[in-house]
Amino acid sequence: MHADERFNLGRWPSLHVRWRPDQTALVEGTTRRTYRELAARVDRLGYALQARGIQFGDRVALLLPNRVETVELILACARIGAIAVPLNFRLVPRELAFMLRDSGAKLLFWDASFQALVDGLKAEELPPDLAWVEITAELDAFAESVPPLPARPTQPVGEDTPHLIMYTAGTTGLPKGVVLTHGNTFWQTMNAVNLGIMPGVVGLATLPLFHVGGLNGSVLPLLFIGGTVVIQRQFSPLETLALIQEHKVQGMVGVPAMFQMMAAMPTFASADLSSVIAFTSGGAPLPLHTIELYRARGIVFRQGYGLTEAAPGVTGMEPQDAYVKVGSVGRPCHHTEVRVVDEQDHDCPPGVSGEVIVRGPNIMPGYWNRPAESAETLRGGWLRTGDAGHFDADGYLFVAGRIKEMIITGGENVYPAEVVNALAEHPSVADAAVIGMPDEKWGQRPVAFVVAWPGKPVDAASLGGYLEGRLARYKHPREYHFVPVLPRNATGKVVRGKLVEMLEGK
Repeated sequence: MHADERFNLGRWPSLHVRWRPDQTALVEGTTRRTYRELAARVDRLGYALQARGIQFGDRVALLLPNRVETVELILACARIGAIAVPLNFRLVPRELAFMLRDSGAKLLFWDASFQALVDGLKAEELPPDLAWVEITAELDAFAESVPPLPARPTQPVGEDTPHLIMYTAGTTGLPKGVVLTHGNTFWQTMNAVNLGIMPGVVGLATLPLFHVGGLNGSVLPLLFIGGTVVIQRQFSPLETLALIQEHKVQGMVGVPAMFQMMAAMPTFASADLSSVIAFTSGGAPLPLHTIELYRARGIVFRQGYGLTEAAPGVTGMEPQDAYVKVGSVGRPCHHTEVRVVDEQDHDCPPGVSGEVIVRGPNIMPGYWNRPAESAETLRGGWLRTGDAGHFDADGYLFVAGRIKEMIITGGENVYPAEVVNALAEHPSVADAAVIGMPDEKWGQRPVAFVVAWPGKPVDAASLGGYLEGRLARYKHPREYHFVPVLPRNATGKVVRGKLVEMLEGK
């Protein structure tokens, strides 16, 4: 074995055949794969990809829901040095067509449930040599079309070999393809191991696998360490609670909105959650009220902060810290350096906000076909996150939100996340978002959107009074809008443009 092959994540299932061949690696519905079966399947699919003409460095697109076959194909691509391009099936055909053209994908695997989306996609401008495989009817035939021979990359797969292109929103309006290497994912997995992932653990993967939090945050660390991954096709709070009971799930990665929705289910109080060691929450700080709801059920949280460009882990915290460092996203992960700097790149002292910048072996080498944006984002060897934050005296990071989303009202800076965190502590508030709107007098004014817990009505006056003494007056929302649900994307982030449209439509 070439030394570089140690980083080939497509080999991970075969390594477990030595130790735990008959342990379940993946389960989704009635589909199960032991590590022995998964290793054989990855090898066979990798060999079939090569027989189809997929070579080292070629891009293979995946328009698939969360399912066992999605993981198998990503591992098979990695095994032979091809690059998987997971696509967000919530996008429209025009957006997906751009990603296929931009990545130069040679093969697209798609799921029968996306037939209407595929029909629209075929009417768009696509790469001329793009081939299509519908996995529900054709994947087994695709795998069986070749002898059961082991897949071998034509070049060594090393730490710097790309294995994923994950598209994220671009500042110019065009999506950017974040290139993640085998090394990026390996070191992200090492960070996850240091945060408590253990062999044999049963984890639930419910975040979408086209998102780095679903794939690199939920699935791949468990397959590295020798755990069992229970895959949920798409998040449904009732089904999630049922899956935890059925499979004795010990951990799950989610975003605050998911845990809030689970807690609002009528079965939450009676669900058997005794198997859970800890839940992991990211994307935004967990409100204290949500932490307390789960604490009453005997469940603790690990919290963290990350982004696609960091594969995604940047910070994390131990469960006990969730109660004493409310609003924090933790301390830097084991193999990652984090700084908060001012506009001159000087380190900000504790309590002073600046831009969060990150360095480490989990950081992307750049954006696909975007040299200028790569250079701008990776200045001086540090990833410029565009997020504002500060460290406290104990070295815990607090993220205030996107710098570009900062509200300037009467010359004062207001970070939406700070206001949201304060609102979320109100016992009647289930969810909240804050945006800035133009204001003739103040330049901008903070506007809040609030979702109340069922049976716990709340009004603007009570929220305004609640914020007295908690936030400076200039940070208080000038308007409150009460809505049944906030518009969120696949990763749980609030779609701020939709909120603006809601106001403009009034």
